[in-house]
Amino acid sequence: MNEPKICRLCGGNAFLPVIDFGEAPLVNSLLTKEECGTEKTYPLLVEQCQKCFLVQIVNPVDSRKIYQDQDYLYYTGDMPQNSQYMRAFNSLVDDIQNNYTKAGDLIVEIGSNDGTILRRFTNRRVLGIDPAINVVVRALMRGVPTLSTGFDKQSARNIAEEYGLAQVIGGANCLAHIDNIHGVLEGVEALLDTYGVFWAECNYWGGMVSSKHYALIYHDHYSYYTLKNWVDLLNRHNMYIFDAMITEAQGEGLSLRLYASKDARRTKTQRFQDLLHKEEVSNLNSHETAKKYREDVIMEAEKLGTLVKKLAAEGKIIAGYGAAAKGFSILHLAKITGEHIKFFVDDSPAKQGKYTPVTHIPVFARKDIQNPDYFFLTAPNYKDIILEKETAYRNTSGKFITSDSEIIS
Repeated sequence: MNEPKICRLCGGNAFLPVIDFGEAPLVNSLLTKEECGTEKTYPLLVEQCQKCFLVQIVNPVDSRKIYQDQDYLYYTGDMPQNSQYMRAFNSLVDDIQNNYTKAGDLIVEIGSNDGTILRRFTNRRVLGIDPAINVVVRALMRGVPTLSTGFDKQSARNIAEEYGLAQVIGGANCLAHIDNIHGVLEGVEALLDTYGVFWAECNYWGGMVSSKHYALIYHDHYSYYTLKNWVDLLNRHNMYIFDAMITEAQGEGLSLRLYASKDARRTKTQRFQDLLHKEEVSNLNSHETAKKYREDVIMEAEKLGTLVKKLAAEGKIIAGYGAAAKGFSILHLAKITGEHIKFFVDDSPAKQGKYTPVTHIPVFARKDIQNPDYFFLTAPNYKDIILEKETAYRNTSGKFITSDSEIIS
C-alpha cells in the first residue's frame, strides 16, 4: 500500500498533477553490459501542493538507491571550467570569500560532491558533507575534508563539537535532492553561527516555466522551488532571506541563488524584493501556471520526438552528445530510444564503456567514434561550449539537434 502523500514543505495532503513521466530509470547510474536488463524503473510523477504550491515528487525513490547503493556518476569537477555552471560558482566563492567570511572561518557545504567548490576557498576552514561514497573518495584525494554522511540536527551537533560553529553553510544544486528538507534545515539552525549566512542554489521553477524546460525532472530532484517557497520554508526555521538572484548555472534562468540569516532585521536587497514581486504578479505560485507548463512541455517533447524519429527513418545516424541526466529525461518524455539514438559520446572516463538504463545505448569517448550525421545535445546548458569545440565537425556537414527541436549546422 502506498504511503499517504505529504507535502515536504507545509505538510499538506492535497495535490494536483503537474506532469507524469511514467516509469523511468535512475538517470545518474549507467550500466555495465552485464547489468543491462537488470535495472529497475520507478514512477516519476510531479505534483503540486494545493496549500503552498510547492511542485514536487511526492512519493520519491529512497535516496539510498540513488546515492549509496550504486556509484553516483555525477562529478562536479568533470564540468568544463569555462561553462556557465563553473562561472556561476566561481562568482559564488568570490562573494562568500569577500563578503561573508574572514580568515579561519568555517565554511560547510552540504552535498559537496568532489569538493570542487570548497577547494576554491583560501585561508578558510572548509568541510564537505555528501552521502555518495565514490564522490567523497575523490574529494578526499583532492585534499578536501569531507564526511560521507547525511546532514541533520544530530550530525550538525557532532560537527559543532569537533569544528565549532560555521560562519557559512550552503548547498549547490543539492537541496532539491533532499526529501526531508526540514531535517536538513534543523541541522543548519544548529550549526550556523548567530551572525552566519546560509546560502542555497537550486533549480528554479520560474525558469522551468518560462523556458518550457523539463530536462531537470528526474528522480534525483524531489522539489522544484520558487523564491516564495524558500521564504516560507526558511521562516519555519528562524532564517530570513535577505538576497536572491537568478543565475545561469543550469542554463538561462534555471537556477535560483539565495542568502539567508537568523537576523530578520538584516537589510533586504532590491533584487530579492523585485524577484518576489515578479513571482506574485506573474501568478507563478498557482496551479494555473503548472497546468500551462504541462501543456507546453508535452507539446515540446512531441515536437522533438517527431523530428528525431523522422531523421532516423530517413537513415540518418544520430548520436547523443553527453551521457547526461538531463538528456535522458528529455529522451524519455519524447519517447526517443535506441532505435533512434545509436550511441552517446562523453568526456568522462567514468561513463565510457557503460550503457544507458532501459534503452541500453552505449557510451564512447568522442575520439573513438566516427562522426554521425547529427548529434543530439543532451545538456542544453553546455550548448555554446560544445558548438565551439565541434567546429571541425560542423564544417564537414555535421549538425546538432537541440531540445527545442532546433537544428544547428
